[in-house]
Amino acid sequence: MRRRFVLVLLGVMALTGIIAIARLGFEWKQALDDVDAMIVTPVVLAPTPEPVISAPAPADTSVGPVLPVPLPTVAPTVAPENDDPVNILLLGADARADEEISRTDAIILLHINPRTGRVSMLSFPRDLMVDTPGFGRRKINSVYLLGETRLGKGYGAALLKQTVSDLVGVPVHHFALINFEGFRRVIDLVGGISIDVPKEIDDPRYPVDAFPGDVRTMRVRFEPGRQWMDSERALIYARTRHADSDFGRNQRQQQVLLALVERVRERGLISQINKIDDYTSALRDYVRTDVPRSEMIRLARAATRLDLDNIQRYAIDSKMIITLGDPDTFAADPEAVREIVDRMIAGGVPTP
Repeated sequence: MRRRFVLVLLGVMALTGIIAIARLGFEWKQALDDVDAMIVTPVVLAPTPEPVISAPAPADTSVGPVLPVPLPTVAPTVAPENDDPVNILLLGADARADEEISRTDAIILLHINPRTGRVSMLSFPRDLMVDTPGFGRRKINSVYLLGETRLGKGYGAALLKQTVSDLVGVPVHHFALINFEGFRRVIDLVGGISIDVPKEIDDPRYPVDAFPGDVRTMRVRFEPGRQWMDSERALIYARTRHADSDFGRNQRQQQVLLALVERVRERGLISQINKIDDYTSALRDYVRTDVPRSEMIRLARAATRLDLDNIQRYAIDSKMIITLGDPDTFAADPEAVREIVDRMIAGGVPTP
């Protein structure tokens, strides 16, 4: 009788194990399908000898009148190999309920060096005027929209990658774009994040989408000190800018990213693996990237060598800009950009 009970117990345990393994296999299969749905075919721009638009861009961020532009050629992005450093452009899109594509509200260049373990990021103010291949001088937050509307679907990221690469003097290998809804979902999945607010923030004109086509404002306020934020509160913290400036907002966006990384680490690697399909299924409709699956695996393997406790933060700030007539129109000092990029890659004092 006892032997029969033991056999039955072993059979139940074996069946449970098989079901668990099958479920884990299904979760990974679902996760891989979700990841593949996020990956887009990479494109690069054909060389443009002469700017298509010679006149300066208007003061606002509109893409201007429709003019003929050369159609870029399609080519695969050449990814770094082995322990080569990689530069990834992180983009936050401010698409609203009635928009399929939009401007990029957040632009951050992420540098990962598996050889040294160094991870650093460089933020760009959204109103920074930049030289855009084929289109002359434009505000950097309008470049993605310009590429999507003038060159075709998928070319927005290619145009912005090349624009940023020309500005900083280093290659931009990949991009990853997430919209507001995806941002909310990933923070909800980790249960919120902890942010240490350095000073009081009082914004009386924070934009609120009441319904498609209508943008209203409300007052938002953050007291100084460490506090827990849900997804909606974290999004407001990352987006608000009327209390200080775009330069202050760049710092807050970096804060949110670092807090998210820390929260994922706090929850433990094992729990994240068991829930990998929860993350990917929640994000598959809100994230687009040209990082191939092979590159994701390469970076995942290098993760244990990365110094994630000491991610260095840099930004193009108010000390590095050149005013272009209008106080609200400015470009970056090329020499200052070269200096900060050298510090970002080689190691140096980060932006205060």
